[in-house]
Amino acid sequence: MAASAYSAAGIKRLQRFKQRKAPFLLLADSVRTALQQAVYISPHLRHLAKQSWVGSTTLVFPAKQRLHTACYHRGCIAIRVDADVETRRLAKLSGGLLLSSSLNRKGKAVQQSTHKMQYRWKRHLTTAIKSQQSAKGKASQIFKISGSKKKQIR
Repeated sequence: MAASAYSAAGIKRLQRFKQRKAPFLLLADSVRTALQQAVYISPHLRHLAKQSWVGSTTLVFPAKQRLHTACYHRGCIAIRVDADVETRRLAKLSGGLLLSSSLNRKGKAVQQSTHKMQYRWKRHLTTAIKSQQSAKGKASQIFKISGSKKKQIR
């Protein structure tokens, strides 16, 4: 699920659907767009970005406060340049960044596509795009970079 990071109305719909305010993952159209959000591009951040993107790795780092508050948690953003070409294309069409979230509730299994769920999605979402990638059920890696420190969160 995603909304343009520049659309307050889209973000509000995503928040209502997920029943939470923030923070949300950002999906960037390119490494350049992702790194432009950083307050400071440390050697650790540069190395991990070069090594991990495009892919399933999410990097968390201090960011410039120019986007909707739903993008931040304690001054940091969680951002990924996804391996899926269509996801990057959609991000580019949306100004370079998408606010994103999975369909599952925190700590629970991914919700199955039932008639009840499809009805709920239609009430909150404008468009649905089926991914061409198969889900492997494997969690992505998340690294937090703070200055010269690097910590693997997941």
